[in-house]
Amino acid sequence: MRWYVAELIVVCRVGKSTKGRALYDCQIKVLRADDHEAAYRRALELGKNENHSYKNSADETVYWRFGGLANLQELLDEEILDGTEIHSRLERGDPKSEIRHKRDLTVFWAKAEHEEDCGRATERAC
Repeated sequence: MRWYVAELIVVCRVGKSTKGRALYDCQIKVLRADDHEAAYRRALELGKNENHSYKNSADETVYWRFGGLANLQELLDEEILDGTEIHSRLERGDPKSEIRHKRDLTVFWAKAEHEEDCGRATERAC
């Protein structure tokens, strides 16, 4: 079995709104498969598993739907260990435009958003 990295695009829609730029989640997932075709089928399955909906605080239905694959690539390492590269992308342009401050990295940004939401919450526990 080989290791693969799939880049999934999952699109968000609130209510019946289709206006404006779409909010979407670019998810990078690791999977195992015997060959490229099996990896492709598994990546599509993982994407379809992301389809779900729920009611937000304004009682609007929020829909998350798998849009498709942005990329699928085979990992060259036999084992996934600490520090194993699971994704790369070659780009032309200004590399400085890709570098973010610590506070803007998703792991820290998401934590700050959660803490802010918890600070506003009065009747629910975070």
